Amino acid sequence: MLKNFSNSIPIRLSGAFKNAMRFERNKFKRELSSHQFRRGLAPVEMALSLPLLMGFLAALVAFGYAASWKIRAEVVARNVGWRNRHPRWAHWNAYPAEWPSTGTFDRHGAPELEDLEQFSVTQAPIIRGPISQINVNSNLLNISREVTHSGAQINRTPPLLPRLGEISYDTGHQFLDDFFTHSEMGISNSSRRIPRIYEIDLDFVRDSGPVLLAVSAIENNPRRQLLIALDQDPDFIAWRGGAPDFHPRVSSRNYELDVDWVRQQRIAGLLRSIERLPQRMVSSTIGLYREQINESEPPLSDAAIAVLERKIQELEEYLRRLDARAGER
Repeated sequence: MLKNFSNSIPIRLSGAFKNAMRFERNKFKRELSSHQFRRGLAPVEMALSLPLLMGFLAALVAFGYAASWKIRAEVVARNVGWRNRHPRWAHWNAYPAEWPSTGTFDRHGAPELEDLEQFSVTQAPIIRGPISQINVNSNLLNISREVTHSGAQINRTPPLLPRLGEISYDTGHQFLDDFFTHSEMGISNSSRRIPRIYEIDLDFVRDSGPVLLAVSAIENNPRRQLLIALDQDPDFIAWRGGAPDFHPRVSSRNYELDVDWVRQQRIAGLLRSIERLPQRMVSSTIGLYREQINESEPPLSDAAIAVLERKIQELEEYLRRLDARAGER
């Protein structure tokens, strides 16, 4: 039946079919021969590419090794600098953990930082001046002084590519170490910083008549010596080594621009403390005399005790008159 079917195919179609079959057979033979020809090339290709691959891996390891030690050197440099900065009180020269003995580190002072001039905040009028009617002491507000420099130095050899040579790192870290303490500003521990940093220039406030009158009244007060008892009472200094400060002050450091709020919340309390100032001073003086009677070494004589007791009675009587006068108000 198949034979009869092949005979039924036209001559032209049968020729084309035979040519296609012949072409497929030839193509299969060519591919088979090419595979047989490349059968031994795979090991050769692997042998040629393996050094390149291993070199690439070694370069990656060396790069990671160098980067890790650079980070460690920067960490050690920063740690050495900040280890002994307030409020930390560790030893800056203590050897860092896992830092090799071939590595070194140091910490020392550095000159003023000039790079801070690029920041606008360091050039603000409140730091550098000028401010209208106020003289700014820019030397005390020089935030670029007291610079500390710390560093770390280390040499390492890459583990897989030693022919590259040693990798050297000399890292540095700088930071500001100024706290604007009283000793640095040249003032006592009980003094205010603000009057030293900002000084009101009275030459620019000629129109402020009440201010000038108040300043003149204080400076030319004929009883100015009597005000010494407010903070330099000789009896307190002789007995305790220092005198209490009786100056009335505002109860809070908060500032407001609302005049009514300041008058009600600050000035009213300040006036009350001024009114109670005589009572405070008298009560403190009575306590001082009683301490001298009870705690003097050697004990006071009977005559000295009698003098102090007479003073205490006078002060207590004066205190009662003050309280009575305050009650009448």
